[in-house]
Amino acid sequence: MNRFEHLARAKKEIFDVCIIGGGITGAGVLANAMERGWNAILIDKGDFASGTSSRSSKMVHGGLRYLRNLQFGMVHEALKERGHILNQFPHLVKPVPFLLPSYGSSIDLWIKDVVLSVYDRLAGKSKIPPHVRLTANEVQQKLPGIDNKNLKGGILYYDAWTNDARLTLDVISESLQNGASAINYLEVKAFDVKNDAVQSIKCLDTITEEEISIRAKVFINATGVWTDVVLQRLTGKTCTTLQPSKGIHVVIPSDRLPKDCVAIVASATDDKRFLYTLPWEHGLTILGATDTDYKGKEDDVLTDMNDVQYVLDSFNAGFPDANLTVKDVVSVFAGLRPMLKVEDDKGAYGRSREYSIWWNKQNLLTIAGGKLTSFLSMGKNCMNLVEERFKASSAKKATSNKYKGHWSSIYGEFGKFVEDIIGENPEHASLIDPKYDYTETEIIFFCRYQFAQHLSDMLTRRTSITYAMKEYDEQLLNKLASLMASELNQTEAWKEEQKRNYRQHWLEYHPSFLSNN
Repeated sequence: MNRFEHLARAKKEIFDVCIIGGGITGAGVLANAMERGWNAILIDKGDFASGTSSRSSKMVHGGLRYLRNLQFGMVHEALKERGHILNQFPHLVKPVPFLLPSYGSSIDLWIKDVVLSVYDRLAGKSKIPPHVRLTANEVQQKLPGIDNKNLKGGILYYDAWTNDARLTLDVISESLQNGASAINYLEVKAFDVKNDAVQSIKCLDTITEEEISIRAKVFINATGVWTDVVLQRLTGKTCTTLQPSKGIHVVIPSDRLPKDCVAIVASATDDKRFLYTLPWEHGLTILGATDTDYKGKEDDVLTDMNDVQYVLDSFNAGFPDANLTVKDVVSVFAGLRPMLKVEDDKGAYGRSREYSIWWNKQNLLTIAGGKLTSFLSMGKNCMNLVEERFKASSAKKATSNKYKGHWSSIYGEFGKFVEDIIGENPEHASLIDPKYDYTETEIIFFCRYQFAQHLSDMLTRRTSITYAMKEYDEQLLNKLASLMASELNQTEAWKEEQKRNYRQHWLEYHPSFLSNN
């Protein structure tokens, strides 16, 4: 089904559950609803994963730092879920070694060893190896150029990395294969409430400017950092459920720092934070992240020069010969963490990543907080509460037919669709550009099966090319706009509008201060 067909379905059906919010949390709820046999629809005011779920630290991990605050339950849940995600999405979630150096005294190294022992124990049985303790020489061998002054050794342990946006899209796509419906660029404008129950939601299709109403037995607000915005539209009152923190990330070529493992370094200031290098896609390494309170608009999260300099200074302190400057930066990105507001606030870095689920109306449930790694258990716990109060109209359980062909290592079971598109026209197997390992077939696949409606959808959340495009590439944009226009049955005017809009989007990842230095 294409987007038009999903819209037609949304207008005429009464769903068991309507999930508002197409990030990783909403995707997890949708997946669990389908496993239970619920007739479900998911909507988002923008592209799926266009908020926090494409601007995260790209890590699937337990959250080692949260042991500092004795949050054992949260870390245990995340580590258990890490194992599930590694098994379920092996094409998108990969184990990666982390190296945590230790400086000053042998006691510090001993403490880190003990903490990682607890981390291993909380993980339980796992395919990921337990941590090992390294000497100072072994640390320097694995991280050439690291600051060796007072270096006592280090700890090597494992977590995992992912492409967060594509993970979200795959979870949603799998649910669609099992009968769910999903529509991006459909914004909730108002709630129709009678007798403390939501009868329907009034939505605006921001692509066609059409207004539609969606009816469901249960509604779930899974909108992340927009939670309070949605609740205000529901109640008409100002809501302060969340206290988000902002994290910015700096993207550099992978050859500028050691790339065989994730290196953890202390910040160059006295804020007692740790930052990391994450070797990622397209020969890039992500440096991150800041963690500061954010009071602005949820849609206006940007990176400034002070953020970037903080990150570069920290890694230059950790690797004294690196001499990283703004000229080394390929791109930057910023996102908000949807953290719950608490009375005993420890500041952005110390704030908990716990989540909460509660009823706002008789049939409207909100889930807020949490972290990417726990999205499956968050979805399960959310639907447990729903099933305590309601029953599904349908009883069709989700099924899955695993594809094992050539494209499975990249797209999992959706590789079969890529293969089918090549069968339609083998000429589409050619690369879109020698610099990027994507074919025309994949561009068509992203339009046809993974909801891409705009150039920003394609270049940032389906292919990650935006992160790697240091210089704006007009020729590539022309080619992609033509491919998408053909698949989406769009006009020349649409292509020109898309290129103008993408230019503004690209500048969010490549602000002017990068080129002015």
